[in-house]
Amino acid sequence: MTAALRAQRDEPVRAALVLDHPAQYFAPAFRLLAADPRLRTRVYYWNHAPDGTYDPGFARHVRWNTDLHGGYDWWSSSRPASDLGRAADLLRHLGRDRPEAVLCFGWATPAARLGIVHAAATRTPLLYFGDTNPRSPVKGRLRRLRGLLLRVMFRIAAGAVATGAFNREFYLAHGMAPDRVHPGVCPAYVDRFAAAQRVPRRIEEARPVVIGFAGKFTRVKGVEDLVAAARLPRDEPWELRLIGDGPQRPEIEALVDEHGLRGRVRFLGFKNTDELPALFSDIDIMVMPSRFEPRGLVAIGAMAAGAAVIVSSATGVWEPGDAVEHDRSGLVFPAADVDALAQCLQRLMSDGALRTRLARESQARVVDLGPDGFAATAAAALLTVAKDRR
Repeated sequence: MTAALRAQRDEPVRAALVLDHPAQYFAPAFRLLAADPRLRTRVYYWNHAPDGTYDPGFARHVRWNTDLHGGYDWWSSSRPASDLGRAADLLRHLGRDRPEAVLCFGWATPAARLGIVHAAATRTPLLYFGDTNPRSPVKGRLRRLRGLLLRVMFRIAAGAVATGAFNREFYLAHGMAPDRVHPGVCPAYVDRFAAAQRVPRRIEEARPVVIGFAGKFTRVKGVEDLVAAARLPRDEPWELRLIGDGPQRPEIEALVDEHGLRGRVRFLGFKNTDELPALFSDIDIMVMPSRFEPRGLVAIGAMAAGAAVIVSSATGVWEPGDAVEHDRSGLVFPAADVDALAQCLQRLMSDGALRTRLARESQARVVDLGPDGFAATAAAALLTVAKDRR
């Protein structure tokens, strides 16, 4: 081997991470990835959203109160979001930087599609990262067409980074070879939630059992299913705390009144990143009743904070080997089945020992599902696919 080849082999791998906009959960993971001496990473944003973005799910403009841009190398065009010149800028910068591996977050955004185009044109190893699972709501002819396109895209890719058992199943179902699906992590703030955990109280201590929900008030999140399932004894101390906001809030408030739960349900409104750990730490039972949820970071955060969790079968956070296993680290009910959810709530309400057992097991399951887990698994996948190019 020549000296030049040896020097190239020992240089850090140039890696491009391509995504639509900054996200509060990924920023700390990107900082850790940037600190890996084996890599020289750069993050490419379609829109770096310095003033936040409007989120229709929360029905409000959201600006997360955490550092989204510091501590790692990133680039974004200064042109307006609708300008075709933005696309040319992104392709130009990728061509100039010559990454040896590209990690695309999804495939449907302009940034991801341009990353795919660059990788295909330059024969750069391409990895997909996402949280899609086989329970996608896409149906009929559109589903078949989408499936065909994904098979072609996955066939020419170097691989994918799977963020859970269902996400891995999704890639395999669309023709990706098992040895090209790398283990990965969709990061949650597990350390922050674990640090905020309240001092465990004795089961017999007289205090309300707190049931929680956190997320957008939209139909797909199933908030109305949770309210309808709250058929718990009125002579026992319990309350339901709803963290979040969205277009469905007036309907949910009317449903609370219809079920006579006004004194039991508290609407806490939208809460920002740094407010959630303390709120989660006081929740005994966190419910994720979504009718479709690609992953489920709320459940993972609640597990880290010491809550017992109930998730629907439409979430991508459960299955053997994943964060939630039924009756081991949480309870799983059939999505949109209000009676089944009511039974899960009644079971955990009446059995404090079960709540404690599930909470302890769930905390152990999510220890490695934070930013450091993302950085370690993403680095391993990028280094694996780049070594062949070298």
